[in-house]
Amino acid sequence: MRMRRGRGKQTRKDEMSTLSIEQMIEQFQCPGCVCGCGISTCDAYNLPEESRRCEGHVLGSMIGGPAGLIALGLPKGFCKPAPEYDARGQVQRLCNWFNIRLWPEGQDPGWDKFNVAVWAMVKDGFLFVRTFTPRVDRSWIDVIENGTLDMVPTALDAAMFYDEMD
Repeated sequence: MRMRRGRGKQTRKDEMSTLSIEQMIEQFQCPGCVCGCGISTCDAYNLPEESRRCEGHVLGSMIGGPAGLIALGLPKGFCKPAPEYDARGQVQRLCNWFNIRLWPEGQDPGWDKFNVAVWAMVKDGFLFVRTFTPRVDRSWIDVIENGTLDMVPTALDAAMFYDEMD
Protein backbone atom coordinates (compact mmCIF):
# COMPACT_ATOMS: atom_id res chain seq x y z
CA MET A 1 0.00 0.00 0.00
CA ARG A 2 1.33 3.40 -0.92
CA MET A 3 0.94 5.83 1.96
CA ARG A 4 1.62 9.51 2.01
CA ARG A 5 3.14 10.43 5.33
CA GLY A 6 3.14 13.68 7.18
CA ARG A 7 1.82 13.68 10.73
CA GLY A 8 1.99 16.92 12.61
CA LYS A 9 0.69 20.37 11.97
CA GLN A 10 0.44 21.59 8.42
CA THR A 11 -1.10 24.78 7.09
CA ARG A 12 -3.82 24.95 4.46
CA LYS A 13 -3.94 27.72 1.90
CA ASP A 14 -6.65 29.37 3.98
CA GLU A 15 -4.31 29.38 7.03
CA MET A 16 -6.37 26.79 8.94
CA SER A 17 -4.29 23.93 10.34
CA THR A 18 -5.15 20.35 9.44
CA LEU A 19 -6.42 17.89 11.99
CA SER A 20 -4.05 15.46 13.64
CA ILE A 21 -4.76 11.71 13.73
CA GLU A 22 -5.68 12.17 17.40
CA GLN A 23 -8.25 14.86 16.60
CA MET A 24 -9.74 12.68 13.86
CA ILE A 25 -9.97 9.76 16.32
CA GLU A 26 -11.87 12.00 18.74
CA GLN A 27 -14.25 13.06 15.95
CA PHE A 28 -14.86 9.73 14.19
CA GLN A 29 -14.05 6.90 16.61
CA CYS A 30 -14.65 8.12 20.18
CA PRO A 31 -18.37 9.06 19.81
CA GLY A 32 -19.52 5.43 19.61
CA CYS A 33 -16.79 3.68 21.60
CA VAL A 34 -17.55 1.73 24.79
CA CYS A 35 -14.02 2.27 26.10
CA GLY A 36 -14.23 5.97 26.89
CA CYS A 37 -15.38 9.39 25.85
CA GLY A 38 -12.12 10.84 24.54
CA ILE A 39 -8.47 9.95 24.22
CA SER A 40 -7.41 11.86 27.34
CA THR A 41 -9.64 9.77 29.64
CA CYS A 42 -9.73 6.44 27.81
CA ASP A 43 -7.88 3.48 29.33
CA ALA A 44 -8.06 1.54 26.05
CA TYR A 45 -6.68 4.32 23.80
CA ASN A 46 -3.92 2.82 21.67
CA LEU A 47 -2.32 4.61 18.74
CA PRO A 48 0.75 2.65 17.61
CA GLU A 49 3.43 4.47 15.61
CA GLU A 50 2.31 5.02 11.98
CA SER A 51 -1.21 3.78 12.76
CA ARG A 52 -4.27 5.35 11.13
CA ARG A 53 -6.74 4.59 13.95
CA CYS A 54 -7.16 3.84 17.64
CA GLU A 55 -6.50 0.12 17.99
CA GLY A 56 -8.41 0.00 21.31
CA HIS A 57 -11.71 1.14 19.74
CA VAL A 58 -14.79 -1.02 20.36
CA LEU A 59 -18.16 -0.23 18.76
CA GLY A 60 -20.77 0.28 21.44
CA SER A 61 -23.85 1.61 19.67
CA MET A 62 -26.58 -0.71 18.46
CA ILE A 63 -29.76 -0.09 16.54
CA GLY A 64 -32.57 -2.64 16.68
CA GLY A 65 -33.57 -4.68 13.67
CA PRO A 66 -31.29 -5.44 10.76
CA ALA A 67 -29.06 -2.40 11.32
CA GLY A 68 -27.19 -3.93 14.27
CA LEU A 69 -23.99 -2.24 15.45
CA ILE A 70 -23.05 1.16 14.08
CA ALA A 71 -20.11 3.53 14.40
CA LEU A 72 -21.43 6.84 15.67
CA GLY A 73 -19.55 9.77 14.19
CA LEU A 74 -19.66 8.39 10.65
CA PRO A 75 -22.37 9.10 8.05
CA LYS A 76 -24.95 6.63 6.80
CA GLY A 77 -23.42 4.14 4.37
CA PHE A 78 -20.06 4.28 6.13
CA CYS A 79 -21.03 3.47 9.72
CA LYS A 80 -21.72 -0.28 9.71
CA PRO A 81 -19.07 -2.93 10.32
CA ALA A 82 -19.08 -6.17 8.36
CA PRO A 83 -20.29 -9.22 10.28
CA GLU A 84 -18.09 -12.29 10.77
CA TYR A 85 -19.09 -15.27 8.62
CA ASP A 86 -18.56 -18.98 9.16
CA ALA A 87 -17.22 -21.37 6.49
CA ARG A 88 -20.75 -21.81 5.04
CA GLY A 89 -21.21 -18.06 4.55
CA GLN A 90 -23.67 -17.72 7.42
CA VAL A 91 -23.38 -14.74 9.76
CA GLN A 92 -21.52 -16.01 12.81
CA ARG A 93 -21.72 -12.82 14.86
CA LEU A 94 -21.81 -9.06 14.53
CA CYS A 95 -18.39 -7.44 14.78
CA ASN A 96 -17.75 -4.88 17.49
CA TRP A 97 -14.62 -3.53 15.80
CA PHE A 98 -14.26 -1.46 12.70
CA ASN A 99 -11.68 -1.18 9.93
CA ILE A 100 -11.18 2.57 9.69
CA ARG A 101 -8.23 4.61 8.44
CA LEU A 102 -8.00 8.32 9.17
CA TRP A 103 -6.07 10.58 6.79
CA PRO A 104 -5.29 14.25 7.55
CA GLU A 105 -5.30 16.63 4.59
CA GLY A 106 -2.74 15.78 1.91
CA GLN A 107 -2.66 12.06 2.73
CA ASP A 108 -4.58 9.07 1.36
CA PRO A 109 -4.15 5.29 0.99
CA GLY A 110 -3.30 5.47 -2.72
CA TRP A 111 -6.23 3.69 -4.37
CA ASP A 112 -5.31 1.24 -7.12
CA LYS A 113 -6.05 -2.36 -8.14
CA PHE A 114 -5.16 -3.55 -4.60
CA ASN A 115 -7.09 -0.80 -2.75
CA VAL A 116 -10.30 -0.31 -4.71
CA ALA A 117 -12.52 2.68 -3.91
CA VAL A 118 -16.08 1.35 -4.16
CA TRP A 119 -18.31 4.05 -2.61
CA ALA A 120 -17.35 7.64 -1.84
CA MET A 121 -19.11 10.69 -0.45
CA VAL A 122 -18.07 14.17 0.60
CA LYS A 123 -19.71 15.39 3.79
CA ASP A 124 -18.77 18.20 6.20
CA GLY A 125 -15.34 18.73 4.62
CA PHE A 126 -14.34 15.04 4.62
CA LEU A 127 -14.22 12.41 1.91
CA PHE A 128 -15.61 9.08 3.16
CA VAL A 129 -14.60 6.06 1.07
CA ARG A 130 -15.54 2.40 1.35
CA THR A 131 -12.34 0.76 0.16
CA PHE A 132 -12.07 -2.94 -0.72
CA THR A 133 -8.79 -4.86 -0.78
CA PRO A 134 -9.71 -7.92 -2.87
CA ARG A 135 -6.38 -9.70 -2.49
CA VAL A 136 -6.99 -10.17 1.24
CA ASP A 137 -10.82 -9.92 1.19
CA ARG A 138 -10.97 -6.95 3.54
CA SER A 139 -12.76 -3.64 3.49
CA TRP A 140 -11.95 -0.29 5.08
CA ILE A 141 -13.61 3.01 5.72
CA ASP A 142 -11.16 5.74 4.74
CA VAL A 143 -11.82 9.26 6.04
CA ILE A 144 -9.80 11.98 4.28
CA GLU A 145 -9.80 15.55 5.51
CA ASN A 146 -10.68 17.93 2.64
CA GLY A 147 -10.77 15.04 0.17
CA THR A 148 -12.75 15.32 -3.06
CA LEU A 149 -14.54 12.88 -5.34
CA ASP A 150 -11.86 13.63 -7.96
CA MET A 151 -9.49 11.55 -5.79
CA VAL A 152 -11.60 8.43 -6.43
CA PRO A 153 -12.99 8.74 -10.00
CA THR A 154 -14.01 5.06 -10.24
CA ALA A 155 -16.01 5.02 -6.97
CA LEU A 156 -19.78 5.32 -6.93
CA ASP A 157 -20.95 8.61 -5.42
CA ALA A 158 -22.93 7.42 -2.38
CA ALA A 159 -24.61 10.82 -2.10
CA MET A 160 -26.63 9.85 -5.19
CA PHE A 161 -28.41 7.08 -3.21
CA TYR A 162 -27.92 8.34 0.36
CA ASP A 163 -31.67 8.53 1.09
CA GLU A 164 -32.10 4.87 0.04
CA MET A 165 -29.69 3.60 2.73
CA ASP A 166 -30.79 2.48 6.17
